Amino acid sequence: METAEVESRADDDFFSQLRQRQTQRLSMIAVLLTLVLISMGIRALLIGGWWDVALVAVAFISLLIARQFRARDKAERAVGVALVMLTLLLSFSMWMNQGLYSGALVGFPALLVIAGVTASIRLFWTLLAIMLIVVALISGASYLEYRIFEPAPLGIGRWLIVSSMLLVSGATIAWLMHEMSSMQQSLQAEAKRLRCSQAKLTHLVGHDALTGLSNRKAFNSHVEQMLAEARERQRTLALLYMDMDNFKTINDSLGHAAGDELIRSVAWRLKQAVRDADTLSRQGGDEFVMVLSNIDDVQTAITIARRMQEVVAQPFEVGSKQLLTSLSVGIALFPADGHDADTLVRKSEMAMFEAKKAGRNTHFVHQEDMSSDSHERLNIEQALRQAIAHDELELHYQPIIALNGARLVGAEALLRWQHPEHGLLAPDRFMDVAEQSGLIVEIGEWVLNQACREAVRWQQEGLQQLTVSVNLSAVQVRRNNLESMVATALADSALAPELLELELTESMLLEKSEEFLQLLRNLKQMGVTLAIDDFGTGYSNLSYLQRFQVDRLKVDKSFVSNLSNSDQNLAIVTAVIQMAHSLKLEVTAEGIEHQLVQRILTSLGCDHAQGYLFSRPLEQDSFLDYARSYTN
Repeated sequence: METAEVESRADDDFFSQLRQRQTQRLSMIAVLLTLVLISMGIRALLIGGWWDVALVAVAFISLLIARQFRARDKAERAVGVALVMLTLLLSFSMWMNQGLYSGALVGFPALLVIAGVTASIRLFWTLLAIMLIVVALISGASYLEYRIFEPAPLGIGRWLIVSSMLLVSGATIAWLMHEMSSMQQSLQAEAKRLRCSQAKLTHLVGHDALTGLSNRKAFNSHVEQMLAEARERQRTLALLYMDMDNFKTINDSLGHAAGDELIRSVAWRLKQAVRDADTLSRQGGDEFVMVLSNIDDVQTAITIARRMQEVVAQPFEVGSKQLLTSLSVGIALFPADGHDADTLVRKSEMAMFEAKKAGRNTHFVHQEDMSSDSHERLNIEQALRQAIAHDELELHYQPIIALNGARLVGAEALLRWQHPEHGLLAPDRFMDVAEQSGLIVEIGEWVLNQACREAVRWQQEGLQQLTVSVNLSAVQVRRNNLESMVATALADSALAPELLELELTESMLLEKSEEFLQLLRNLKQMGVTLAIDDFGTGYSNLSYLQRFQVDRLKVDKSFVSNLSNSDQNLAIVTAVIQMAHSLKLEVTAEGIEHQLVQRILTSLGCDHAQGYLFSRPLEQDSFLDYARSYTN
């Protein structure tokens, strides 16, 4: 439960108790007043004081009216009606009877005590003003001999009235003392809760709410202190940047609650393994940073990094599931890699990314060339953003040929970047940056729309039934808008769905979520064709060929290019073609550069082929010329 929610609930409980106590006070005072009025009414009836009987009746009516207001949750109005009416009735009784000699005068202090306990400060001063005016009027009338007030003989009646008034006042004061004691205890408890809340807030200022570890601000402050000590003692300090592998898959599959629980468990294990002299922090998401003070050399940091990986590699129990994860660790050293916390964090993060690229679950020590690579990647990212805005991207098309009959059946759309300084760039120069920066989503949408429009142009030029193949990125597939993106591209271009082929990689098909399966089903229902690109280079699994209902396998060029010289490659390609045909799938061979390879593939029954033997990727207009010449 969040701290703010706990504090809000505590506040509600506190004020609820106050309202409950006020209700109890009002009920008690109403009971006492009722008893007093009953006793006064009985006395008035016994002595024949009909004015007093009438006054008691009016008082009862005012109490009933007040009770109705209280039943409607209008406690302040109820108290006001009752106290004002009782004050006026006592004043009238004093005027009609013995003036300031009347026992009713004792009721004034009682009413003031009740007002002080139950009413607002405004009503209290109003009642006091009324009472002072009544006293002044009675005194003035007596002084001017307008009315003569004489004290009645003391007796049981006077004793009953005075005692009743004292009883009400005494009970109210006793209750007030009890309430003050209870209120003091409540205030002490509230003060204690406030101190606890302040302590929690102070803790949260410097700590991560999920794991309890130091947050980035507190971590940087602590690291600067450790750096100052390392400079003074001329010692080495290491910073380890640790990132959980495959956390996004776990988080997306099992939900954020399970993801948070896994992060807490990883943090707990790391905290148990860290030395007292070292500092551990959560930087955000699934990333942790550890500072190792007073180490001998980089080998010590590597040893500790391996120990952290071993600790995290053990299975985690999250709910009813057993989860496995690992750590990719980047290491930076003081003073070799930097002299401040920000620099060391940045360089250790670069090294961590290198560990990710190397296959994850490993560690890398920062090298200077990583910084230059990072600078270059930043430049590419900034330039790529400009490229999208300035229409510097373009598509080239590599023809796809049907081996049986040597027919042109389509083309694969291949992205190129016409860089203003470096000329025409292939995707291998910028695609990794595009995926990591998220630009691949915008680029992929542009490629899809452009390819569909160009395929329609082929038809308008008289080239019927040519398919266009578009490669999909894993980032696009993981987004929730791929289906609508494809539908929009087909609708805007008016391209027939069967003329669009979407190429997936084998790694994408490892995704087993129901959402992914439904996405592929929906794409198939649209009528588009699905192909597995670079087949054989990934996690080849025959089961997913049927589960995902793909239409085509594209054999990677690494198996095709030296097909005539490698018996092993020949056996692999032969097996793939036979397997695909048995599953009623078509096969396209990539990277064909020699006629001998073409003849072998034709003899093996391969359906389609593409490669430099037929044509390099061509610009839009050049492809149109090629297609016309090929069909003529």
